[in-house]
Amino acid sequence: MSAIDKLVELQEIDSQLQELEALLGNLPEKVAELKAEEERLTHSVTTQRNRLKEIAVQLGKNELEIQSCRENIDKHKDQLSLVNSNRQYDAMMAEIEHLQSLLDQLETQNLELLEEKSEIETHLSSEEETLQSLSADLSERREKLEKRYAATAAEKEELLAAREAKVQEIDKPYLRQYDRVYQARDGLAVVPANGNACQGCGAVVPPQIMAEIKKGSRLHSCDVCGRFLYWET
Repeated sequence: MSAIDKLVELQEIDSQLQELEALLGNLPEKVAELKAEEERLTHSVTTQRNRLKEIAVQLGKNELEIQSCRENIDKHKDQLSLVNSNRQYDAMMAEIEHLQSLLDQLETQNLELLEEKSEIETHLSSEEETLQSLSADLSERREKLEKRYAATAAEKEELLAAREAKVQEIDKPYLRQYDRVYQARDGLAVVPANGNACQGCGAVVPPQIMAEIKKGSRLHSCDVCGRFLYWET
């Protein structure tokens, strides 16, 4: 078998592998994108749920401190009438003012926490709904992908084995050139030269070169696109 015949067979194998990949379409990439988005949303939802728990705990603590502050303020106010000196009165008023300031801070913090809680709950509800829809879509696409993989797995395995065997038969310089052109020319490195032109790019092939291509006596490639040329019978 000539070098060009081996390259033609390699191209046929690679073209069949391309067809199998085309059957999968963009499903692998879409599944990967959805998976990444699902992980992001899951992390976000978990973070927000944890924050809601923290807010609930803090609100509970603040309520206890607020209750304690109010009770102490009322207690100190009741004691004002019992003080016997201006010094004691001033000290009592200072303590009441301190407790009132603390009470104001706690109540302000609670308002801020409640506002944050409301915003998180709204955002969380939206993200949970999106996550549920996305997970269902992801599950459906995964199922399709698995079915397509299953349908093509055996054929792809056979083609890869055939490719590996064929690669071993081709001289390394030709194989390197094939791989280089294959990558540069959208997976088409070997084309017919029927009609006295490269069927890859349309460039005209000189008559003398065409005669050699028909005989298969020498390996030729297109001067314009670099693809290997052969005569298709």
